[in-house]
Amino acid sequence: MVPTGAVAPAGPVAPAGPVAPIPAPYAQVRGRVVFDSAWCALREGRTSGFSMMGMRQLLLTDLPAVYVHDTGGLSSAVLSALEPAFDPAATVELVEGSTRLAVDVAFPDGRTYQATTITPLPPELHTALTGLAGRLLSDAPTAAFVSPCAMSVTPHYERDPTEDVTVRNPPAPVPPPPAAGPLTAATVKGAAARVAAAARATATGGGQAPADDPDGDLTAYAVIKDGRLELRSRGRAIIDWPLNRVVVEQASATSAHVRGGAVLDGRFLTGVTLHLAAPPVLAAFLAVAQAERREAETTTMGTSAPVWASGLSGDAARGRADCVLGDTVLELQPRDGATTLTRFDLTDSRLRMAGSAQRFVIFDPEHGPVVVESDSEAFGARVAAHPGVRAAAERTLAGGPYPAELADGGPVACAVAAGTLRVKGPGADLRVPLARIRSVEGVAGEARASLRVAGPDGDVTIVGQLELVRALHTDVAAGNYATEDPRHLADMLRAAAGLEDDYFLYTIFGPFYELHAALLGDAAAGGLAARVELPADDEGRLRTAAALSEGLDELRRHLDQVGSVLPAFIRHRDGLLLAPVTEGRPEPEWLKAQEARLRAAFAPAQRAAAETGALSAQVQRLMDLDPSALPKANYAGAAVALGAALLNPVFLVSGATQAFNQYNQRAQRSALMSTQAASGWASALDRWNTLVGSTLPVLGYVLTENLFAPRWETARRLAEELRRAAPTARGPSMGGVARRLAQLDVMRRYPATSGIRLTRGEITHHLRVARDSVSTPRFVDF
Repeated sequence: MVPTGAVAPAGPVAPAGPVAPIPAPYAQVRGRVVFDSAWCALREGRTSGFSMMGMRQLLLTDLPAVYVHDTGGLSSAVLSALEPAFDPAATVELVEGSTRLAVDVAFPDGRTYQATTITPLPPELHTALTGLAGRLLSDAPTAAFVSPCAMSVTPHYERDPTEDVTVRNPPAPVPPPPAAGPLTAATVKGAAARVAAAARATATGGGQAPADDPDGDLTAYAVIKDGRLELRSRGRAIIDWPLNRVVVEQASATSAHVRGGAVLDGRFLTGVTLHLAAPPVLAAFLAVAQAERREAETTTMGTSAPVWASGLSGDAARGRADCVLGDTVLELQPRDGATTLTRFDLTDSRLRMAGSAQRFVIFDPEHGPVVVESDSEAFGARVAAHPGVRAAAERTLAGGPYPAELADGGPVACAVAAGTLRVKGPGADLRVPLARIRSVEGVAGEARASLRVAGPDGDVTIVGQLELVRALHTDVAAGNYATEDPRHLADMLRAAAGLEDDYFLYTIFGPFYELHAALLGDAAAGGLAARVELPADDEGRLRTAAALSEGLDELRRHLDQVGSVLPAFIRHRDGLLLAPVTEGRPEPEWLKAQEARLRAAFAPAQRAAAETGALSAQVQRLMDLDPSALPKANYAGAAVALGAALLNPVFLVSGATQAFNQYNQRAQRSALMSTQAASGWASALDRWNTLVGSTLPVLGYVLTENLFAPRWETARRLAEELRRAAPTARGPSMGGVARRLAQLDVMRRYPATSGIRLTRGEITHHLRVARDSVSTPRFVDF
């Protein structure tokens, strides 16, 4: 169709200069000619199936059709025809600021043809080409506007220092260099690289950009249809905006600027400039964009991306929507309308969020729960990094409610209150008294975890991120323990003291076994007794070196915190149990004395720290790799989903699995391991195997024996203080003791993170078994 305001020529346009005679085969040409290479010479690119000696003439008509007449040279002439011609089999583009024509055609007989005009097109040819009217797109008749062909698009990436200047002063047409080659995907990508490199060099003061930088102008059709602006390139939609989320304005006599956030190949845009080549096309575009805007209400300007969503308007069905992330809100709107389906205020303290960057559940008391699954990993990561989202995730883990999913994918919000587990969402409204729950079973998978709750009316399975499932399980267990008679406080404290062995063994020595599992290739609990051997291949050796070097550094930092932070942390947590009783009074002297006793009891950890430091120094001497090339894992961040804080800040999760997986991707490394270095690495691994196989189990035994007396003494003192408390203080105290018991119980059932499949209980069990198997050949039996 011809865009409103654009005028198609009535017939072939008279050329500005002499015209070559039309060969006889041109009698087969159908439609009005909108371009003839006799009017503007072409430089051919890659072609196949045509003669080596002949000359070729290109015709484009508004049928749409493409014809190439090959004179044949020494053989007979051939007319190749593609009619009708549709993109991407026939790609017709205006490139370099829409100043030159480029074609790339695949004919039915197997011939292919690529060519670009040598010089910029004169205005009359721009006008003639409007006769294509977008007909090369098969759905052009159903669109309100289609650009005549694919035209130049200048993307404006975030933090592009040239963006404002470009919008105010669009680049003038640039004549091609004398030796310009055919336009291909590679040349477009290369030109794009040069522009972005120049922008980055300007921003950083780096001077000239390298010639192979990957940013610059694109070519795409501009399509307005059903209230949306779509940019299509070679049969693929590269950007798709709802018109009510962008601002369209004229930038020059032949170009328009579109302001609106979007994602293009994993990078974020603030907008684009469309070079529409001819004033009538620009006028038609602006008129149709305004008419199709369909703005029904005040909307948020932000970064938009297509997503899958379920739970919208109380419907569990999964459907497509636009997700718009603003400074303070996240909105979802239908793809075929301008109404807002759901609007979440990211500054609302009631907002709750959980999940991963790719798939998350969001909830507040007025909207949701809603499951959002992003098509773009980059957009999902931006949502996850938003300060409001991170704060909501931290509030979620701190005390719920917990946005999650049922086994069938339906979104729900889960909460424990007044002795009842509540699970509510589209088509689900379950209330289960904690006293009537028969069993609660949690399972940690590779990506997500699940919690199965068996109640009197059947079972319900809740699925979500590991941290969320673990927190909900803790709430259910704590709520159940809190229903006990307050007279049982002493028994509950003793039960908690009995579980603390696992807590301390894992907290101090668990990361060693997580690193050991990574070095073994993510071993199961039964494989922790295996020795780590140096792989025979260079890639395997480098991967093992990376994991061990990085992991030892983290273990040293972890053990430093064990000695400096853990005693004070334990004292602080004990003080919280007494807070309802002391009511602001100074904490008892006996509690202060406990911190000093804990520091003395943690002496075995210093022995482990010394051995780890010595081994780390040996590894550094062996390192004949470039340390900057090694993967740098974020150990503490590995345990955080959407910014959620750890329940215990001392749980510095070993990121060795991350280092292992990153290095396992076979990224190119320049260094190789020499034979001498390989021998040294084998020695270091032998020392590591001795540390985890013999030294740590004995140190773990000594440490738990050291802690046995002070921790049981603390439990007794806490029970006495709580027993003497006023009856009104026993309720809050009961809740605190119940939560501690629940955390200790639940914690050992789950891995530290989804990247490490070993549960804390499996690690501590292995420590005890290994302790009993340590040989003592020099001791005389008696």
